[in-house]
Amino acid sequence: MTAILVLGAAPAVGAPAEILDVGGTPLGVVVGSDGTAYVGDYGTGGIRVIPPGASRPSRTLSTGINVSGIALAPDGTLYVAQQDSALGEAVVGVIPAGAAGVVWSIPVSDGNHLIAAGPDGTVFVPNPAEGTVSVIAPNGSAVDRIVTVGAGPVEVAVTKDGTAFVTNQYGGTVSVIPAGANTVSRTIQVSSTPGRTENPHGIAAGPDGTIYVTNISSNHVAVIKPGADTVAYRIYVPGGPTEAAVGPDGTLYVASALRPALSVIPPGATATGPSIPTGSNPGHLAVAPDGTIIVTTPGSGLGNGSVARYATAAAVATSAPALAPASAPVSDPNRPGDAATTPWSSPAGIAGTAGAAALVIALLIVATQRRRMASLRDRASGSEEHPADHHSAGIWSGHADAGQSK
Repeated sequence: MTAILVLGAAPAVGAPAEILDVGGTPLGVVVGSDGTAYVGDYGTGGIRVIPPGASRPSRTLSTGINVSGIALAPDGTLYVAQQDSALGEAVVGVIPAGAAGVVWSIPVSDGNHLIAAGPDGTVFVPNPAEGTVSVIAPNGSAVDRIVTVGAGPVEVAVTKDGTAFVTNQYGGTVSVIPAGANTVSRTIQVSSTPGRTENPHGIAAGPDGTIYVTNISSNHVAVIKPGADTVAYRIYVPGGPTEAAVGPDGTLYVASALRPALSVIPPGATATGPSIPTGSNPGHLAVAPDGTIIVTTPGSGLGNGSVARYATAAAVATSAPALAPASAPVSDPNRPGDAATTPWSSPAGIAGTAGAAALVIALLIVATQRRRMASLRDRASGSEEHPADHHSAGIWSGHADAGQSK
């Protein structure tokens, strides 16, 4: 029998489930080596700690508000991208193993940050508005160095050797930062047309060092082989693929903004296999050492988000057919879902698509940062700021009322 645990959402049809209302707006999620899941609340703050096999959080770690990203170092230290409640500024809060909450904070640039930790505990903080990545040394108390990358960096994946791969959503590229480096070693074009973006957003590293990049507006996952400078092939994934996570066996799981299911890509495959249906459109995801999949759904931003945990067996039990017989060539502009044939042509288009903003908060981070930069340029030149732009920038830079719909 397939085991599916759904926290705070209706159970999948025909599957046993246990329901828990975690409350708030769950967004970021990481899983420790012992299977413990840590889920951040983007609204009022806090990290829900869910032990392996448990049906409810055992405790909540105290943080600031607007928790946008979480990273877990090998020594058990949690890093939390948040707004400092007292100072009202963006920081990375540090929670040492065993602590009840944030012990010290490291100031970073304004806005939301989807952070990642390397195998030695180095933390990478993408700064979308600045086109940089702030690097925090293991157990550091300040930013150690800032690396210039491409336009609109949003997510980072780190391989076993400490190399960081950064998706540049506006640039349509991935920047590669070797372990300990102060500069990018190479830039990989992940959009099918140079100079044009297909909104690369989510990124994940496989056990063998293969890199997977979700391209939202082309409905593809770009696959980069270890050491390569170009995309090897693309895999069609419908619904605007946003986030990706790799299991310990190399299986890739992909969440899409407009599809209530996880796409499953077996190790080495060039097409999706059977999918895992979800109760609603998934947000962020993580895979536990036993293959269990943890999925967050932020909801509408009114405290009605959910967290679901799916057993690996769900992928085998689902009888849905593969979505494409083979991968699309890198140069093929006519593949179904490519940028030329879909409305996913820009972050503004993504924002206007029904349900996307409510279901995937992180999708709009870079779009708002661009408006914020344009607003700053307008003020510098004496132009009047548009009220709508000011409102949007306030929401997505973390200054909005937590109860406001997103």
